[in-house]
Amino acid sequence: MKNEDYLRKRYRRFAEFLSVACSRELEYFILDSRFTSAFNYRVKEIVKEVKKEGNKDIEFSVLYNTEGDVALIDANILGDFISNNYNASMEKYYKGIVLDKIIKEVINGKEKAKADFIKISYSIMYKTINELYREVKCKKEVMNNYMEKYKLAEYKGNDKAIIVIVLLIMEDVCRYISIDKDLFLSSISQIIFSKNI
Repeated sequence: MKNEDYLRKRYRRFAEFLSVACSRELEYFILDSRFTSAFNYRVKEIVKEVKKEGNKDIEFSVLYNTEGDVALIDANILGDFISNNYNASMEKYYKGIVLDKIIKEVINGKEKAKADFIKISYSIMYKTINELYREVKCKKEVMNNYMEKYKLAEYKGNDKAIIVIVLLIMEDVCRYISIDKDLFLSSISQIIFSKNI
């Protein structure tokens, strides 16, 4: 059973919540993974920058294998990476509106605004996670439960683990900003089976 205290906590900024939610869900679901070469390169660049700033602790947060690829990385770094990418992508999509203002408008908005937010968020989150991982070994029981819960048994894609990661995070997002569960559920199948991810 996973600890969901982070869902009840108040955060100053939505991006802080998202970072925590991402890191918790990744830790909960993923048993082992391999990262894409693009992500490996970005991590090496980030580590160099952090070292230049004088923070040597970063070396304990990222471990490399013999080929120089990221073998192990702190989930908080991944959570920050996903949250920062989501933040930038949402602000770009909403033409420069700050993420916290977007969230406030969604919370106070009509059902269509919330459904659009779910679709846009899912798309951004899917793209980000898919660019991060080359291979994911996960908790099969959780994956099977989610495939059944969202009526995705007939889904034939090779990206089921990525989809479940996104669903775990998006469930947290919707609970945190009080988007109706039925609205979320009704949007998911349409999103996943569409070609517009």
